[in-house]
Amino acid sequence: MSEALKLNSIARRFEESVGHGNGRVPKYLRLSDAVLDVIESGEFRPGSQIPGERYLSDTLPLSLGTIQKAMNDLVDQGVLVRRAGKGTFVSGTGDVLRDQKVEKRDLVHFRFRAESGGPLLPVYLHVESIEEIARSKNGARRDWERFHDGTGSFVRIDRILTAADLFKGYCRFYLPIEHYGSLLDCSNEELSGVTLREFLNKTYNMPTLRFEHKILTDQLPGQVCRKLGLERGAYGTVWNIYGRTYRNAPASYQLVYLPAGHRPIELLEKLE
Repeated sequence: MSEALKLNSIARRFEESVGHGNGRVPKYLRLSDAVLDVIESGEFRPGSQIPGERYLSDTLPLSLGTIQKAMNDLVDQGVLVRRAGKGTFVSGTGDVLRDQKVEKRDLVHFRFRAESGGPLLPVYLHVESIEEIARSKNGARRDWERFHDGTGSFVRIDRILTAADLFKGYCRFYLPIEHYGSLLDCSNEELSGVTLREFLNKTYNMPTLRFEHKILTDQLPGQVCRKLGLERGAYGTVWNIYGRTYRNAPASYQLVYLPAGHRPIELLEKLE
């Protein structure tokens, strides 16, 4: 889609926002919402360049200051990124293909240090299964059901994490089937070694912009103990990772199980 057509889409959504009862909403917020609408519709893909602020001010009935405030708001949300000397882009490179494998810089979560101040351990993620998981029927919703608030079932991707042959972990990745059902057609080999965050970004226009973590020590499930070669009832780290996308909406939920004595986890404040 040409820059002019994209700009027309932004202008149309901005004007329509008045008719939706938002006449008293500040103009910069109406504009940032209009840009978000265009991104969510797929007209701007991850990695796409946003029209320049001066170009927007020459075309839209808005001051340059209002446009800059709207763009700053989207940058603060993590929706847009600025690249010095190049412009403003939709978050996510959009250049990771299905057959590309993980590089160290892509391991946003699974970063372990060999020792204090030492190098990152090489990590590989092998997919064990990709299957559909039904929702609970007894009213007691599980954590990923509460996070992905909806009515359908889930796609669950189970993976074995290997950290430099020093230890292993078990990962479960939950996604609502209404949006990601086509993942069931993928083979284990296709998704092994792939950065799922970037895969969802590229394939479904669903970048993960923010993470929340909940980490505790607890008994590991029996199936996980078997997969990791541990005694039944063994304790370890249970790591919940909540990924959020545009408008703070749920994107992905991960459960990570690590054995006791694993190497220190390094969490990043921001995505690389």
